[in-house]
Amino acid sequence: MDHEIELKFLIAPEASSEILARLEGREAVRQLDATYFDTADHALRKAGYGLRIRDGENGRKQTLKSASSGGVFARGEWESAVVGPEPDRDLLAKTPAAKVINGDALTPVFATNVRRVTRLIERDGATIEAALDLGELLADDRRAGVSELELELKAGPARVLFDLARDLAAHAPLRLSLVSKAERGYALALNEAEGPRAEATLDPEATTGEALQALGRAALDRLCAAAETLRTRPGPERVHKLRVAARRFRALLSTFKLLAGDPAARHVKTELKWLADELGAARELDVFIADVWRPAAEDQAIESQAAQDQAEGEANGTAENGARALAAFGKALLTAQTQAYDRAAVAVDSVRFRALAIDAAAWLEAGAWTTDKRLGKRRDRSAADFAVQVLDKSRRRILKDGRDLAALSPEDRHHLRIRGKKLRYAVEDLASLFPDHPKRVARFVEATKVLQDSLGVLNDLAVREALAHEVALSCDDPEAAFAAGRLTAGGPEREAALLADAQGAYVTFAEAKRFW
Repeated sequence: MDHEIELKFLIAPEASSEILARLEGREAVRQLDATYFDTADHALRKAGYGLRIRDGENGRKQTLKSASSGGVFARGEWESAVVGPEPDRDLLAKTPAAKVINGDALTPVFATNVRRVTRLIERDGATIEAALDLGELLADDRRAGVSELELELKAGPARVLFDLARDLAAHAPLRLSLVSKAERGYALALNEAEGPRAEATLDPEATTGEALQALGRAALDRLCAAAETLRTRPGPERVHKLRVAARRFRALLSTFKLLAGDPAARHVKTELKWLADELGAARELDVFIADVWRPAAEDQAIESQAAQDQAEGEANGTAENGARALAAFGKALLTAQTQAYDRAAVAVDSVRFRALAIDAAAWLEAGAWTTDKRLGKRRDRSAADFAVQVLDKSRRRILKDGRDLAALSPEDRHHLRIRGKKLRYAVEDLASLFPDHPKRVARFVEATKVLQDSLGVLNDLAVREALAHEVALSCDDPEAAFAAGRLTAGGPEREAALLADAQGAYVTFAEAKRFW
């Protein structure tokens, strides 16, 4: 079995000539037609494998690829020449996929039709193969375009691979993607709008360095996939997913701060915060419209209809005034939401975001932390021991700071909520190191989530009032301002009730048993 380290980028087809012009090296052009196979219940896909038979100028080859085999962008690969168009069961019997297939029949799932241009590049002591693929995926009567650039490190230091990627990205829009052709093909064949993103499952015997790389790859995968879906199909859920992906990645670097303290890691954290902030307005407006304005508009419509049915002049006039005010505020909200989505789209399509993805990948694979001898003991420490220390410290801090929630200022409650969110992310990331207590894990995660959500509702009181005020002012309409004031008037009774809920959630969190 060989290991490959590669970066894959989605590109616009019209950018292919410019990209090739910047890649000097021996060139080869091939037509690569392939068929991917799986069992009826897609056992290979579920286990993280892709199996294809590809026809090329060097004959027919059978290739099995695993989702990962060690490094951040390393994949296990088993490739052999074959004669027929069907998978060779004897060759598969020599791979880990044999147990997955377990003698079941293998049938075609989808096909690829791709023209590949390769350049072999010698640069700064490294050999890199660049492959530009243009073509399509085919599944029954459905088709999807393929326009990708792959940079594979054949020999030499990994940093050279990322330096080349940065150079290319400075002149062409390269969008880092960790989604394979196999994943895209399955999504096309099964008519899936978005394929599921795999979560990292850690070996209980893993070192801290191995855990960081595995979790970092999953975090980067979520980030890039969420950005691509938002870019192509914007919507509230996709804004939320990308914002969560950015925050979760940032929280991961905070959790592993003993290894992620160098300037490159701090830069990645800063850029992740920038991305989350650029999405913030869109997310806050989405939630406000869904949770506050739309229910109020529906109630207002019912009230207006009731007044009309009763034909009561004064009541009817009041209802009409309320409806006009809500409509004016709704128009202002829609304008603000459109502007916020434009801002999010600009961020996702920006050079800055594309650079963030490459910089994050470079740090995970070839950052100073991977070789710094001073960090050797930290890298090689048991990940389970590291997790115990991190989770204990975070839990104790929350228990201490949340003892008297009523005495905390809104700002302090917000900071407590952020700590709860970071703990929840850390638990979800590290829980697989402790496989003996799945029920405790679930209960602890739920208790942390409820505490985080209850504190979030309290924070929303202040945030929503400021948001509504800003939107109302932006349209300079007195009726919109009136509606904004009505919708955000909670009063001390509302805050007291929410605070009581948060105190109850704190008690439940304090009683949740540790699973580590």
